[in-house]
Amino acid sequence: MTAAPIEKFEPSLGDRLVQVALELLAKKGIEALTLRSLARRAGVSHAAPARHFRSLSDLRAEVAASGFRMLSEAIQSSGAALSSESDAVLRLVAAGRAYVECAVANPGLFALMFRTGDLDAENEALQRDSSAAFERLLDHVQLAQATGWKADRDSRLLAGAMWASVHGLATLWAEGAYQSAIPDASLDDAYMSTLE
Repeated sequence: MTAAPIEKFEPSLGDRLVQVALELLAKKGIEALTLRSLARRAGVSHAAPARHFRSLSDLRAEVAASGFRMLSEAIQSSGAALSSESDAVLRLVAAGRAYVECAVANPGLFALMFRTGDLDAENEALQRDSSAAFERLLDHVQLAQATGWKADRDSRLLAGAMWASVHGLATLWAEGAYQSAIPDASLDDAYMSTLE
């Protein structure tokens, strides 16, 4: 009996345009993300993106949503290297470190993810995936609070403050501003200071 040949997965044009946008964003930045430049790089007509996205801001929202999915995965898997007995605060530390590392490794994508004026706020994937990324961080905060860490604080406000801290650190680090002000600090040193 002969096995059936494995079919090669071909992404939809919409998925391909998002992938091309991610590549263009990494190489040339947000301003390079236009429907024409994406169509040209994807090898399709200038009108083709309009069949998949309502506007440039809708396409950018899909790209941002993929960044939030990547961030959620990084936060979710951040504790994988820790033993199952590791305490919840160490898992929170790992989640925050994963956020910073993800942001520093993908500065163009992170800049787009939080540039709300350039994103279609009605995009369902963006709404769902950005919310899910915050919920991953909130889960870690609540688990740490259950062990006594800052247990008297409102969980959502505490997660928001932690998010602001790690995002600010990631932004400053990716731009080189942190290192200019404090040249001897490692990223790990800087990150651990945000948790105190």
